[in-house]
Amino acid sequence: MPTNVIMPALELAQESGKVLHWVKSPGDTVTKGEPLVEIETDKVTTEIEAPASGVLGDVTARDGDVVPVGQTIALIFAPDEARSVGRAPAVAPPPGAPSRARTSGGDQPGSGTSRGSSSGKSASSTGPASASRRPSAASSTRF
Repeated sequence: MPTNVIMPALELAQESGKVLHWVKSPGDTVTKGEPLVEIETDKVTTEIEAPASGVLGDVTARDGDVVPVGQTIALIFAPDEARSVGRAPAVAPPPGAPSRARTSGGDQPGSGTSRGSSSGKSASSTGPASASRRPSAASSTRF
């Protein structure tokens, strides 16, 4: 069963976060704790780490999207589930199949414009909240 990557709440009253940049692409192999995506709130910019090891897939939030806290923004599949991901790891093609299976893989965008995308109307994002970059969510919380 895939592991959900969700938009976390980094502040007490946070309702949403903005996806700034995906560090990993759909089909990439990820390790638990490795940076996946950079997000921004009204007070902090930080990287979100992979909650599990596997293959990143079903990315539903694109760069620039404002996503409600708690919403799934991607899935991480176990290696044996990787066939359902847009760019699965290289596997020998079945006998008689064309040898196109080992392409660069950059021609498949992440899925997602029709599944669970946010309109961005629930939050106001008037500009960068912070010029500093924080290494992890745990060290960026201030009360």
